[in-house]
Amino acid sequence: MGAIKLMYNRGYMKFNRILILQTAFLGDVVLTTPLFRAVKRLYPEAHLTLLTTPAAKPLVEEDPHLDEIITFDKKGGEGMTSIISRVREGRHDLIISPHRSHRTSIIAMLSGASVRVGYREAGFSFAYNRRVQRPMELHEVDRILALLKPLGVAVEDSDRTLYAGYTWEERELVDGLLKEAGFAPGEKILGLAPGSVWATKRWRAEGFAEVARELKNRGYRIVIIGGPDDLAAAGAVEDLIGGEVLNATGKTPLKALAAWLDSFALFVTNDSSPLHIAAARGVPTVAVFGATVKALGFYPFHERSRLVEHDLPCRPCGLHGGDDCPEGHFDCMGLVTADDVLRALQELEGAA
Repeated sequence: MGAIKLMYNRGYMKFNRILILQTAFLGDVVLTTPLFRAVKRLYPEAHLTLLTTPAAKPLVEEDPHLDEIITFDKKGGEGMTSIISRVREGRHDLIISPHRSHRTSIIAMLSGASVRVGYREAGFSFAYNRRVQRPMELHEVDRILALLKPLGVAVEDSDRTLYAGYTWEERELVDGLLKEAGFAPGEKILGLAPGSVWATKRWRAEGFAEVARELKNRGYRIVIIGGPDDLAAAGAVEDLIGGEVLNATGKTPLKALAAWLDSFALFVTNDSSPLHIAAARGVPTVAVFGATVKALGFYPFHERSRLVEHDLPCRPCGLHGGDDCPEGHFDCMGLVTADDVLRALQELEGAA
């Protein structure tokens, strides 16, 4: 992957307290972690705070580049007056916002920060006094790093590294479940993540199951992972695989997801947050894309990955997908076969 190099003539600005605003989906938060790394490298003495959701906090609370995390429970009823008051208490002199919502822009505008960096395309973009054109031709990681442009600094290739951490507690929890299910140390494991918030991002259960059965014949053990909302999708795959599968969906907290991924030799997923966490952990991954496309910028940010998709004139049908296929045929996922995914997995095995 080519690095984005940001070199500018503006004078170097010094900041003491920096706040990054990212309250989007879980995957978006993981894709923002290179910004944490870059900011901390550029301003090592500054206090770096992240504002994110309670749901996303477990993914980043071990990140060594963050000094503080503030959570905004926007779905749980916390009002704007409350969060703005808490942000102002931080007395930040720089705000950087990868999140483009109107609500986030209002928080930035009323934060009290003297320098506020955001995208020109953001809702209420006038809230930012340093605005950046979002470079749509780049991966989302590099679009986010482009927010450093107005600060007169350079992004280094080492900044373009995702992070998702966990502790020994999550490792012990995962190892305990594997041992309880009869998995022996050193066994090759294929991980499956068949869930997604959006129905049009979910590959067919039959496809996941066929891939799993073939990998079982090659000596792999099978583990299905996901959150509580993925129980139905995971259960359908488990039933089709038959015996000798560990369905760990909903059995461990979100923070343990990275520990699960470290246990896998190979991983198959939809376009959802586990894809980006797998990239952060360096797990060989095959991602199946349906409603979404690579050009949207959220493809696997990892050289040991493959993207499986079928070109159709109706793709993409939205930024996030949807609950139903607008065309009524769902060919974007229906045309992806188990053989397509197996070929991609074989490429990854050969590159290991």
